[in-house]
Amino acid sequence: MTRLFDKSKRSLGLFLAFVLMITLLLPAGALPKASAATITIDGNVSDWSSVSALTTNSGTAQTLKVTNDGTNLYLLIQGSGLSTTMGNFWINTDNNTSTGYQAAGWGVTGVEWLLENTGLYRYGGSGTDWVWNFNSTLTSSQFYRSSTVIEVAIPLSTLQISAGSTVRVGYIDNSSDTSRLPASGQTLPAYLLTSAGSGGGTGNNTVVNPVELDSPLNNPFKGWAPSAKSTTYAQPHRLVYAGVTWKELESTKGTYDFSAIEAANNFAYWKSKGVKVVFRFILDSPTGQAHRDIPDWLYNDMIARGESPGTVYNDTTGGMGTGNNMGFSPNYNSTYLQERHKLAIEAIAARYNTNDRPVAFVQIGSLGHWGEFHTWPYVGPNGETNYTGAFPTNDISNKYVQHYIDAFAGKEDKMQVLIRRSIALAKTNNKGMVMGMFNDVFGHKDSFDADWGWYTGTQNGYWDDIGQQQPAHANFWETRISGGEFYGGASGMLAALTTSSGFTETLRQTELSKPSWLGPNSPASLPLNHALQANIDALKKRMGYHFVVKEISHPSTISGSTFTTTIKVENKGVQHFPFAWPVEIQLRSGNTVVAKKTTTVNLTTWKTGTYTLTDSIPVSGLAAGTYDIAIAIIDPETNKPGVDFANTNKLTDGSFKLSSVTK
Repeated sequence: MTRLFDKSKRSLGLFLAFVLMITLLLPAGALPKASAATITIDGNVSDWSSVSALTTNSGTAQTLKVTNDGTNLYLLIQGSGLSTTMGNFWINTDNNTSTGYQAAGWGVTGVEWLLENTGLYRYGGSGTDWVWNFNSTLTSSQFYRSSTVIEVAIPLSTLQISAGSTVRVGYIDNSSDTSRLPASGQTLPAYLLTSAGSGGGTGNNTVVNPVELDSPLNNPFKGWAPSAKSTTYAQPHRLVYAGVTWKELESTKGTYDFSAIEAANNFAYWKSKGVKVVFRFILDSPTGQAHRDIPDWLYNDMIARGESPGTVYNDTTGGMGTGNNMGFSPNYNSTYLQERHKLAIEAIAARYNTNDRPVAFVQIGSLGHWGEFHTWPYVGPNGETNYTGAFPTNDISNKYVQHYIDAFAGKEDKMQVLIRRSIALAKTNNKGMVMGMFNDVFGHKDSFDADWGWYTGTQNGYWDDIGQQQPAHANFWETRISGGEFYGGASGMLAALTTSSGFTETLRQTELSKPSWLGPNSPASLPLNHALQANIDALKKRMGYHFVVKEISHPSTISGSTFTTTIKVENKGVQHFPFAWPVEIQLRSGNTVVAKKTTTVNLTTWKTGTYTLTDSIPVSGLAAGTYDIAIAIIDPETNKPGVDFANTNKLTDGSFKLSSVTK
C-alpha cells in the first residue's frame, strides 16, 4: 500500500521540492514536437521514441520525458538501478511558483501535486505547511515501474489541465539527494500541453526554429583579454587586462592614484566600447631591469621599522626567461606590509563597486612573481636558498588572500575574484566567498597535467613548491569563472593555436578546465583573417557561454490576460554566464516593446546543455494587431539588451526576434 511521506520525512520532501524548484531552465532536451502522443503504460518505451527528453542527468535517474494526448499527461523516467519501492513525481500544474507548496531551500516552488509511488496527492496547505490530501491510486494501466523504466499516465481532468496549460515536473528516486531529475541546483523544466500532444506545432500552437549563426560572437565576459594599455587590436574582444603595481597605485603614502592608472590603462576608452577590465594588483613583476614594484615610501618605512623589506633578485639560471629575470620580492612576513596591503585592497574594492561595473574580474596578484603564487627559482646556481625571494607559508599568505575576501565579499554581482592556485580559502572562508581560478600557462601540457600542474592541483590537491599540502578546488567552474592566458609569450600562444598537437591540446584543456577568457597573452593583436583565424574563431566560440535559441512554441493567437511562450535555448559553450543578468521576453510592435516579462531565469546556472524556459507575458489591454515575439538578456548597467544570441533577426536595440503572433 502506498503512503505519503509522513512528518518525519518532511525535510526530505522539502529538499525534493528544492530539486523541483531548481529547473526553470535546466539542461533539457527539446520540447517534444511529435504529433499526438500514443502511449501505452507497459514498460516498452518504443512509443516514446519521437518525444525528446525534457531533462537529463547522470547517475540512477537519467532521463525525464513528458507528453500528453487529449486524455492523459504521460511521464517517463529512464535510468539504471532505479528504486522499485520508492519514487516521487512533483508537479506544478498552474505554472505559478507563488501558489502551491513552497519547499524550504529551493526558493519558490508552487507544487500542486505529488505522486508518491502509485498514490496521487493534492496540496492543501497555505504554502509552507505540510498538508497533502489523498486523491487517488493509479492502476496498473496507469503506472509501470522497473529498475530501468517508470511510466505514468495521469488524467488531465484530475490535474485540471488541458491544451495550452504549462506544467513543471521533477522526479526523485528513492529519497536520494543526487538521483533526481532535474539535477540538484537546477529548476523544474516546463512542458506546454497542446491539442496535438507533445508540445508540437499542430492545433492552435505555433512552433518556430530560429536560424542559427555558426560563428563566434563578440559578447561580454568571454574571449580575449589583451593588455588595456593598447587600443589597437584587430581581433574583436570585450575584456582587457590591467596589471597594476602597488607603486603605480600608491606612489604617495595614503594617496591612491586611480586616475593615473585608469588613464594608463585607457578605462574611459574601454568603457565607450563596452569592454570590461580584468584587474590584477601586483607586488612583484619581474622585468629585464632592476626595480621594485612596492612603493618607495613602503620600502623606506619597513627599513625604519627595523624590518627587512625583501629580496633584490637577478636570476642568472635562465629559468625565468630572458627579460624577466630582475626585480624585488617583498618580505611578506612583515606585519606593516600586511597592514598597508589590506588598506590598498579595500581602496580598490571601494573604487570599482559601482553600477557602471568597469572591473568584472579581480585576480589575486599580491603573492609571488607576477602574482602567480611562486618565487621560483628557489635555488640559485651556487645552491643559494630563496634565490629570488622567500614565498610565505600558508599562515602568512592566507592573510593576503583574506584581505581580498573581506574587501570583495558581497560585491560579486559586479566583480568576481579569481586565484591562481588552489588553497583552502578559495572555497572555504568566513565570508562564504567561492573564488574562480586562472591558469597563466594555458595550453602547456606538463603545466596542466603533472602532479604539480594547475589542473591536477585544482582537481586533486597538490604539494606546493615550499612543501605545503594544498587542497583541491575541484569543479570550481560549476559556480565560478575559469580564466587565464596562453603560455610562453607570442611563440607559445601561436604554438597553442596551430593545427595538430598544439591546437588539439588547447581544445582538450578547454573542455576540461572550461575557460571563459584568456589574456593578456592572447591572439587579440593578430590581424583578421590570420592563417590561424579558423582556430582562433573555433576556440573563441567554444570558450565561455554561447547561447543559441533553438525553438519557440506559443499559441497561434493571443487571448486572455496572459500570453505564454516556451523557449528552448542551448548553451554551446563550456561555461555559464558569470552574472545573474535578467532575461526578458517581449511583445513588440515595430521598435516599440508593448508588453514584456522578466523571467526567473538565472543565467549563472546555464552550463553546457539545453534549457527550457516558459513564462507568461501580461497582455490585458493590448490592442488587436500583429506583434513580434523577442528575447533579450538585459545589461544592468544600461538596462538595455547586452548579450547576442547566435541567431539571425537581431533587432536594432539588441533584442532577438523569434516569432510573430496576432491578437
